[in-house]
Amino acid sequence: MATTVATQARQSIQVLEVVREIEIAASIDIVFETVLEQLGPMLSCGADAPQLEMKLEPWPGGRWFRELENGGGHLWGHVQSIRAPELLELYGPMFVSAAAVSHVLFRLTEDAGLTRIAFSHRAMGLIPHELQDGVDVNKGWTNYFAKVRAAVEERLKAGR
Repeated sequence: MATTVATQARQSIQVLEVVREIEIAASIDIVFETVLEQLGPMLSCGADAPQLEMKLEPWPGGRWFRELENGGGHLWGHVQSIRAPELLELYGPMFVSAAAVSHVLFRLTEDAGLTRIAFSHRAMGLIPHELQDGVDVNKGWTNYFAKVRAAVEERLKAGR
């Protein structure tokens, strides 16, 4: 039996980090519910990007995934911890189809009707070159939080 070994140039581990704080003038309960809702079913990562049909199972170990036809799909991550309405942690490959792992943290606090989301997305591994500068990842999260803010405002207008 012959064994073939392919060698590649040694790749270095890359680190990606997006950290931000978002303030939304609404109760922590409404903001947390909206954060969960906007992670699925239709996540859009950018103005030019197509919407992705996502599902989030909001319990420890729950999946965050994209379901496709004929049993296909893409696992983005799992719920590491959830403590409504203050905390959501996700981990997994997210949108990177490579040897990389991400950790996403939403930590919410409320003060006098203003909810603050301390957010971070940190990834490490063999992150594809086109994602290493973080520009597209930042655009995706900026779009996501704009959708959260708009959905919260819509809920408040509707009195929900």
